[in-house]
Amino acid sequence: MVISLLASIAIWLYITDIDKETWKTTFYGVRVELEGDDILRDSKNLVITDLDTNTVTVELEGPRRIVGSLSSSDLVAKIDVSKLTQSAYTSQPYYVSFPDGIDKSGIKVIRQSPSTVNFMVSKLNSKTVQVRGGFEGSLSPNRTAETPVFEPSTITVVGPDSYLKNVDYAWVTFGKDVTVEKSYSVDTGFSLMNAQGEPCSMENISVSTDTVKATLPILEIKDVKLGVDIVEGAGATSANTKIKVEPETIMLAGDSAILSGMNKIILGTIDLTDFSSTFSETYTIPLDNNLRNLTGITEATVTVEIVGLETKNFKVKNISCVNAPDGTAVDILSESIDVTIRGTAEQLENIKPENIRAVVDLTDFKDSVGAYMPDAKIYVDGVTGAGAVGDSKVSIEIRKA
Repeated sequence: MVISLLASIAIWLYITDIDKETWKTTFYGVRVELEGDDILRDSKNLVITDLDTNTVTVELEGPRRIVGSLSSSDLVAKIDVSKLTQSAYTSQPYYVSFPDGIDKSGIKVIRQSPSTVNFMVSKLNSKTVQVRGGFEGSLSPNRTAETPVFEPSTITVVGPDSYLKNVDYAWVTFGKDVTVEKSYSVDTGFSLMNAQGEPCSMENISVSTDTVKATLPILEIKDVKLGVDIVEGAGATSANTKIKVEPETIMLAGDSAILSGMNKIILGTIDLTDFSSTFSETYTIPLDNNLRNLTGITEATVTVEIVGLETKNFKVKNISCVNAPDGTAVDILSESIDVTIRGTAEQLENIKPENIRAVVDLTDFKDSVGAYMPDAKIYVDGVTGAGAVGDSKVSIEIRKA
């Protein structure tokens, strides 16, 4: 028992002596931390950038039991920046912060290296930049893509002027290894780029959004024929009519729902009784506003030729009027009119002037009085398949009976 008591007393005296022993230790790589930077940003619109160091070296002196138990990761070099008021390059001191529960009353900081930390206090500004980008996938056959669309189309970038000045636009890449046949959309991130197309650092910069919606509009491509409608007459039918359209087709791009049912674009209607043998006219190609004309040609020339038929001129004296208004008398002033008849050579040989009648229909002249030159309809009696081409006008006078 005496021996145990003496041993206990000896151990107690040893520990007490160690506890009172002064100990020096150098701590390397102590982390630098800012205090009050949120206050500086929110109330003064200032931000800290360009710290010249993120770690410091600190030498401490104190009781061995306390100082000896610490490591560099337990310490923090703190700088209070909340009281800074203006943009400037400044040098500020720091204090060493210890872990909670540590009795720091007997600890002294005997050396700090460096003794201060240099950094920049900058004004916080914002800048709006355009979102641009490119599709990295591929398109299905008979498809074309329009310029990608981004939502939002611009991004607000917030940060110090020295960092913002390099930011020129936001760049998006999307659709890698994707094959698309219809419009494609995806939410994706972006990179801030300078004017030379190089990535900018995101340090000390915040953005209004972290992602954008990238859409690639896809259109179907289709070759569509051009054509005209014809009104047959005067012996001319689709069988003896040659129609040439230049160009024959144009390449269109648009929504599949529109293009799927479109096999021909009709430029206009041609009445074959309006000309004797040939006709040529240039038409504007009509297109739906939702279609894109990839060919770029906006007009087409149509040439029509009547083949296998001939024409012959006749002087027609058999002129009459029908459906004259009630209570009126009609005088036919034209003694004869010149009429061109078209048909086969055999048909024309069998036609005599007395076989041809010119009839004026006055149905639309109900309240008319005076001299007029209405069109007459030409009838060829006794011959089937031949008919008149062009207009045939008759001079008449309508008067009260």
